[in-house]
Amino acid sequence: MRTAPPGLVFAGLTLVVAGLALGLRMRHDAPPIAPLPTEAAILADVTLVDGSALHTPRPDPLRRIRGAASSISESGLWVTATSVVAHCRSPMLMATPQRGLPARLVANAPGGVSFLSTVMGAPPLPLADKAAEPGAEASHPGFPDEGPGEVASRLIGQIGRVGERRDIYAETGRTEGLGDGMRTIAGAPVLDEAGRMVGLTLSDEPRRGRLFAAPLTAILSAMHRLKLSHSASAEGRPVTLDNYGIVADSLRRSATVAAVVCLDPSLVSVLPENGPRSAP
Repeated sequence: MRTAPPGLVFAGLTLVVAGLALGLRMRHDAPPIAPLPTEAAILADVTLVDGSALHTPRPDPLRRIRGAASSISESGLWVTATSVVAHCRSPMLMATPQRGLPARLVANAPGGVSFLSTVMGAPPLPLADKAAEPGAEASHPGFPDEGPGEVASRLIGQIGRVGERRDIYAETGRTEGLGDGMRTIAGAPVLDEAGRMVGLTLSDEPRRGRLFAAPLTAILSAMHRLKLSHSASAEGRPVTLDNYGIVADSLRRSATVAAVVCLDPSLVSVLPENGPRSAP
């Protein structure tokens, strides 16, 4: 039996090692989220939202996070995925793990986008002035597994008919320790490298590492039809593959990105269909 020349074997091994190294470099996981130490737990209840507007919901062991909502105006306008608030009459946006803002559904718009209003707002996210282009890096800060976490991705295309298009993102990283399923990723904003919102996460396909999002055009056209305004003066924070976890933490702490729960007694245990850093 003939054997390959040593030089050829060495070259083959070099290619294999290089391929593995490249694969590792292309994966950019964020550090795990660690719980606050007991002596610092009180810090988890600190928020930039006016405390007079916050309510502490009655404890319910069955109540679960359904997804995320993002502030887009200081006046109390939020955007989320329709699946997050489906069949929920009493949504609440949790500014801290213990206290939240009671919300009212403004409208369900085409493309899986919904708008909520609250009596008080949180620091808003800026909306981008143009849609993301294929190949663009993005991040999805939210509550993907019923808790704080985030995903890094790259835009690879679109799917759907005109008026119902969804952006397709390929996952390039996530919070370390995050499970395979991300059934509560819905509602997470899609942020570009300038920290501006370029879409709204609707669902994921874990086996293929894909996320589907409503494009920026769907959000802006819905706001135009409903005569809703976002904050024109909002500023984003630059997002990179090295700091997207830190930026996500900051957005959750400021309640710019808030967890959505449902206070309806009959729905506290129901999750949407799509379905350690310091805690938010």
